[in-house]
Amino acid sequence: MEYRLWRIHVVRLVKFDDVTESRVRFIEDTSREEIVAKTLMRLARGEDPKDLVSAAALAVSRSSELPADHHGGPVHPVSGIHSIFGLIDRLSSDTGHLAAIQSVALANKHIHLPSMGPSAMVAFDDLKREVNPEVVLNRLESAIQNRQSRLAERAVTLACDRASPGHILNRLLTVALPRNAVDDHYLLYTVYCARALDAIGWQWGDILLRPVVRFLSRHASFDTFGEFNEESIQGGIHYYGRYHELHDLITQYGLTADNVPVYAVADETSLISQLADQIGQTNIISSLPGVIAASMAQGMSMMGTCEAMSIGGARLFLRSHSANPFDVHIHTGIAARRYLLQFPEIDFDKKLSCLFGWPWGYEVRYLDHTLNWDWQTDTKLLICSDEETLLGEIKKRILALEGYDMLNLPVTINLLVASEEVREITRLAESYVKAGFDVERLFRLTASLVCREDASEMHAYKIQQAAYDEYHACRDQFRWVHAVSAVKQAAVAVSMTPCRVFGQIRAAQAA
Repeated sequence: MEYRLWRIHVVRLVKFDDVTESRVRFIEDTSREEIVAKTLMRLARGEDPKDLVSAAALAVSRSSELPADHHGGPVHPVSGIHSIFGLIDRLSSDTGHLAAIQSVALANKHIHLPSMGPSAMVAFDDLKREVNPEVVLNRLESAIQNRQSRLAERAVTLACDRASPGHILNRLLTVALPRNAVDDHYLLYTVYCARALDAIGWQWGDILLRPVVRFLSRHASFDTFGEFNEESIQGGIHYYGRYHELHDLITQYGLTADNVPVYAVADETSLISQLADQIGQTNIISSLPGVIAASMAQGMSMMGTCEAMSIGGARLFLRSHSANPFDVHIHTGIAARRYLLQFPEIDFDKKLSCLFGWPWGYEVRYLDHTLNWDWQTDTKLLICSDEETLLGEIKKRILALEGYDMLNLPVTINLLVASEEVREITRLAESYVKAGFDVERLFRLTASLVCREDASEMHAYKIQQAAYDEYHACRDQFRWVHAVSAVKQAAVAVSMTPCRVFGQIRAAQAA
């Protein structure tokens, strides 16, 4: 496709190989009313659901635009790819297909909504490919810091050709890490885009990362809108201005690459238990950076610290009475940090600042006002029953819940409170796990139930995979909190309405 502008320049739009282009155009060109039925038809003919999910990521990246906040465009459809691939792998083909259809439908929705699309991605035909990788990375970092989004897009396109994923992430983190305090998605979109590329292939990095650097290059809003009120915006600015304090903790506690390894060199169970206790018991989440740094000074590795944060964070999540289906950033934020720690190309100080900065993310620290439940049930209140009965009861109760209508909320979404029945379902899950029953079955149940949900823009899907990943990354005696977290969030999310996509799926299957 070529377009002539002002009779001077010929502008060529991004186009893929014929097979990929056909799939991407299917996502872009099919109407919202037909996308579910037509996706079902393609799956019934044997098309690989992962191919359609990959096409959805490419389509929403090249053909939708970023709106003012983080709800729209490619942010959540792309950030959800890692979890969608995980659910497809873990579920039966029929249920896994539901996850794929949800991904395709969300991308299609964002392309067709007037606030986001349709848009067009210009191909860069004049890039000088034979350039030193370090020069390209310097240009990339400088362009983002200077809010020059088009130069950042050109630089990241070159960087994908000349540099490794770790080196690219290291430069993006220069801006993404401080901005995490303003909006968690500056970091999460960056990291989960990389995880999406791990899933669909880094050959598409120059497509998926272009909206990411546009997102990082823009000016953060200082006016209230959506879920961001004046208090949250001022809080974000406050902690953004204190970012240097996170780096100062490294010097204050004498943390160096020589005494803080990435992976443990000795047993850390006791230290992990102590830090997890401190995190899980706090009532002021934003007070935790110094606690984390002090624990690391006692000899903890980066991964050990991340594990303690994971366990303690899940306890905070179970203490929260929130019924906001978007409140998943404790889990997804820690899983993102665990992912970053594996890259040797990422600077030592950035890795530590990333760990210390987790409690300062807006959608983590604001949960202080929700910490009104116990994270662990009294042993006397655990339900004694057999595996099938408990599993069946959890499913029955989740499906019977009356949730909130997302189009007609009684209060601001951040103030939604879960019912006592959600708490009872969480207790059932704790009883199931502590009885020693098959946790994989429990994770499959919650993942399959969440595949009905389309109100949370992939948040419910992301926490299902993050909780699953963290469960398997943590020590046996502590990790049960992640399986129970998956149940709690499923109970909150599945009951939300409307569920348009699942209704369309069932109608099409019945036809």
